[in-house]
Amino acid sequence: MPKPKYILSTFYKSKLYWKLVETVCFPILTKSDCKKISDLIAFKNLPRVSESTLYRLLLLKNNDQTPYLHTLDILALFCGFANWQKLEHHFNEVSKFEYSYGKFSNRNNETNSLLKICIHRNDLKSLYEFSEQFDTSLNFEKKLILGAEFYYSLKSNKNKNKNFYKNFSQLPIVRESFYELFADPNFEINDYELGLSYYLSGTKPYKSIQSLQDFIFGNSLLFRYYYLSDKKTEANKIGKKIYEENSFSESDLNKLYIFPRIRYLAYKLFYYYLNNQILKAKKHEEWLIDYAEKTIDKLELVEKRILFYTIADVFCNNNFTIVERHEELKTTFKKLFELLPDYLIKLPLKSIIPYLDQNASVRWIL
Repeated sequence: MPKPKYILSTFYKSKLYWKLVETVCFPILTKSDCKKISDLIAFKNLPRVSESTLYRLLLLKNNDQTPYLHTLDILALFCGFANWQKLEHHFNEVSKFEYSYGKFSNRNNETNSLLKICIHRNDLKSLYEFSEQFDTSLNFEKKLILGAEFYYSLKSNKNKNKNFYKNFSQLPIVRESFYELFADPNFEINDYELGLSYYLSGTKPYKSIQSLQDFIFGNSLLFRYYYLSDKKTEANKIGKKIYEENSFSESDLNKLYIFPRIRYLAYKLFYYYLNNQILKAKKHEEWLIDYAEKTIDKLELVEKRILFYTIADVFCNNNFTIVERHEELKTTFKKLFELLPDYLIKLPLKSIIPYLDQNASVRWIL
């Protein structure tokens, strides 16, 4: 009896693509990427799905897709769902959430969401009432979806975003879904520097662990931006605040999520170079490698990627770190590269960084 086939709509094909990207934590761009996914599926002791099947399903354009239902069931299992029907139901539930803020699309026309229109027109009262309905117990994927809508709406806004930052920066759901999950380390969003200042308003590092995390997160982003923009006065001011004027214990730092923690620890290298403390900088490079070696086995996969990405970022974004140190970092994370496309470890560190960037603002495209 022949295996049943399934007519895969453009909607479900797109959702499946991004669910797989989320699962493997790297962009699927080439046939080599599809081969790695095929290998990872086999590694989980699931029935084989060939790289050619994945390539046709995920990357070929303008191609009517009628994959075997059996193939879709395997991909659903790989993504953590019992079968394709369960994953399909999940996609529909996610879409219902998008409808709640006025986002919907059809085959021929992508419309602006009501949330986006409100931000672009500075019509924020109703949007505030909508946003304050949610707290941080919201499902993680829904936080990502909501954060993405805030991020892309603000980024595409040609007007000032000051009123949004002023009024929304203390809402817990906006702080987590937009500011934290969709951090913009390259400051591409209009008025983002101002937005972080509102986020940091009233933040006291010794009040609680959460407040300490917020303090380190916001100030670390500002410090990196000022350093890379050669705004030395501003960078020194923030650097002194977080590295000299305040003292944080190793115990307190270990209670923070890995991203703000490693940003704080890694960006200290920038601070040393900013102040021409070259000997301290070289010792700190060694310390970062040692810290990674001691920490990596305690972390989940995404956390390992965050650790690698952040250290690699500081190694590549200064003119002093030698190439041998780059190779040492790659060797330290050798097991991590076994889960990535095979060609990646052979590339220069600077070429690898975008592939492992775990900022949702880079990884998520709706």
